[in-house]
Amino acid sequence: SAVPKAPSAADEEAENEAMYPLAQENFKRWNDALQTKDYKKVAALYSNKDLSFLPTVSPKFIKDAKNTEDYFTEFCKKLPDGTITADDVQPYGEDAYLHTGMYTFMTGPPSDRQPVEARFSYMWRIVDGQWKIVHHHSSAVPGAPAAPAAPADATVEEMYPVAQDNFKRWND
Repeated sequence: SAVPKAPSAADEEAENEAMYPLAQENFKRWNDALQTKDYKKVAALYSNKDLSFLPTVSPKFIKDAKNTEDYFTEFCKKLPDGTITADDVQPYGEDAYLHTGMYTFMTGPPSDRQPVEARFSYMWRIVDGQWKIVHHHSSAVPGAPAAPAAPADATVEEMYPVAQDNFKRWND
């Protein structure tokens, strides 16, 4: 009988590259669901089985659909919009992957949007034929100050210190 061949580094890299677009697509589905402000639509992306959810702005360890809906009922009111700033994908076979990285959420009303920088990990798995989130952990980056905003009518001279401060923070 043949001995199974261990995957090579090239095989693993090809698997990572194949899963990366799927991870981006699933994050977009999740973020788009947030934009609808429909907590049930967001919560439907989470598994009802074996869920592990540690949200950014809740002290709870959520393990069921009801508490997931309760969380998103409140979170959607903040009008969140997430943008991934750095990420990585680790496949676990063809039916699961871990998506980790950093994202920035803009929250608040259009007249006063505030950035929240956070770390994330999502474990997506095929459950009953659909990609579902079975684990989600998100936490605000410790000590990450909110970027100061320039007034809407600021001149170039007034914006220069804000731009310098942002450049320094992003490159530290």
